[in-house]
Amino acid sequence: MITSEPMNKPTARRATGKVIITPEPETVGTITHSPSELLDGLEHILCTPNLDCAVASKIIANPSIRSVVVTKSEFSDHARKMLHESGIGLVVCNEGELDKINRCIVNKDGLTALREEVPVSAICSVLNQRNLAIYRRFGINSLGYFRFKFCLFQLFSQEPSAYHDPNRIENFLYEQLAELGKQNWSSIRCVLSDLTTTELAEVGINVPAEMNPDMGVRGPRCMKQWTPELAAIRRFQEEFDTLVKISAPFISTISEYCSFVNMVKKAGIQRSHVELGFTLEVPALAEELDDLFTTSKVDFMAIGTSDLFSLFNGVCRNNQALSVLPTSNANIRLLRRIVTSAREHGVHTFVCGEVRRNEVIMTELLQAGVGELICSAQVNELSSIFYLSSLKRSAI
Repeated sequence: MITSEPMNKPTARRATGKVIITPEPETVGTITHSPSELLDGLEHILCTPNLDCAVASKIIANPSIRSVVVTKSEFSDHARKMLHESGIGLVVCNEGELDKINRCIVNKDGLTALREEVPVSAICSVLNQRNLAIYRRFGINSLGYFRFKFCLFQLFSQEPSAYHDPNRIENFLYEQLAELGKQNWSSIRCVLSDLTTTELAEVGINVPAEMNPDMGVRGPRCMKQWTPELAAIRRFQEEFDTLVKISAPFISTISEYCSFVNMVKKAGIQRSHVELGFTLEVPALAEELDDLFTTSKVDFMAIGTSDLFSLFNGVCRNNQALSVLPTSNANIRLLRRIVTSAREHGVHTFVCGEVRRNEVIMTELLQAGVGELICSAQVNELSSIFYLSSLKRSAI
């Protein structure tokens, strides 16, 4: 399935300043007005009223200064050449345009503020040093969607026998979580697995084939497979103080969600020490949200638009010859109804499917009540997400 129009024509960014030198790569950092304010390990954008050879020499001597904003249009051309040959960006910008700007990005468009009116978190199930560095550049400290499913892909592809070994699964997932704990995330939202029989077969697991595995035995329909996953989370909580959130995928009924909550308790995880929620992917549950939110404590709801649109529109998500138009009236009404229900019941909501990259839809959903934006470790996507985050809901 191809989600048509995943990236809309970008909304005009509120970039300021005249670009004299485009930094390569782009600079993402905090504005500082003095070299004495520099912090080790961070990118900085130095704001200076004057630029001459002496100032340029000091800038070049500080590797953390990646771009320069000069507030006077006249400056030394030799200083410009020094910055250019050092790969340091240069933007001319009025001092008044810098008011209330702290973190920003400097690229070919100029200087763009990265304001976070709506929280932005990471979606990353294979977290390497490259991804971590990009998230830290943008000041993202919350891991909003960490899928155990992708971790298990890695384990089972290397050790197919681990599928039948709950202890190995528990230990492996605990090791993954422990690595995250060392990275000082403020919170980690763990998404329990929902591997289909086709996906298991792809990584070498011999399981009975199903005619339609996407709607077959997965997630809460084989809930016992969550036992070692919850055990790994419990162990992590015993060792780390990081706030943990747990999402149950592919929940289709209220009773399934209640069974998930009871399973968490049986795993020895105290309800008061964890946030619990689910990923809405089955359209039937959208019709029961009011009842669910009234009868059960739900801390958050993720909207998984890939499965949701596939099932709602009757399109196989694995068939590249078929497509779904996310901006169709039916899809927009469904999303609006889901977000409105959550907002009325005080349930925190975010989108984790491909629609999160669609600026037109996300702008409307922010207005409807979405309270978090999650993003992969791509600079262009992060820039777009922060632009959306910076918009006041009342002005959207």
